[in-house]
Amino acid sequence: MEYFGLPAFDQTGLVKTVYTTSKNAIWKYGEKGSLENFTELGQELGLNPERMVKTIQKHTSKVRIVSKENSGEGVVRPICGIVDGEEAAEGYDGLITNEKKLLLCTVEADCVPVYLLDTEKKVIGMIHSGWKGTVKKISAVAINKMIEAFGCKVENILVGIGPHICKDCYEVGKDVYDEFQSGNFNLQQIFFKKNDEKYLLNLEEAVKLTVMECGIPEKNISSSGYCTYHSQERFCSYRRTKSASDRMLTAIMLV
Repeated sequence: MEYFGLPAFDQTGLVKTVYTTSKNAIWKYGEKGSLENFTELGQELGLNPERMVKTIQKHTSKVRIVSKENSGEGVVRPICGIVDGEEAAEGYDGLITNEKKLLLCTVEADCVPVYLLDTEKKVIGMIHSGWKGTVKKISAVAINKMIEAFGCKVENILVGIGPHICKDCYEVGKDVYDEFQSGNFNLQQIFFKKNDEKYLLNLEEAVKLTVMECGIPEKNISSSGYCTYHSQERFCSYRRTKSASDRMLTAIMLV
């Protein structure tokens, strides 16, 4: 299994971070090859798939706090329970835990994977942030949940940004521009106008602005530096291939 990690996180000795490549691209529960991929990754990490939990991504701003009772959900068994007053199976795009040896998993193929770690309280988060989740400031939702549920402090939270489509490759229409305008983003910092109808969107910068608004120091933010669209030999990109199933897994675990 080929995968990489975020040095700023792994070097703390508190966590193991993962982002896989296009060599293993099937991670959807129940899909052929998915369990085999989770099992192979588990062998690399010394972890049983029963100790992994995955999101059901619907481009929401919902973030779920999970524990050992949720082990295996979305990996070896269906997702159940309630998130923000609704059935978990309806979808959520983020996970938080303070449980050791529980791998939090999301999947992406251009969207931004956001890793969170409070180095003092030993709390982690794994967030899927596409443009819709970014507009809804899902990263801020996750950080606020860490603060409210676990007493985390922003100065102790590290934010990691995994591989995603970069600002030079992500062309969007005015409808997306208008959504960010409604979300009170600094448009000059995240958009480059190509013409009256087309813009280039810097999702990474939008995520950074969001977490810094929460009080996260800029020095606490790191990025893989990889663009999924540019790195055609390494990562899955929906914009490049239009594949409805190929995804890379992004994950974090307290060790």
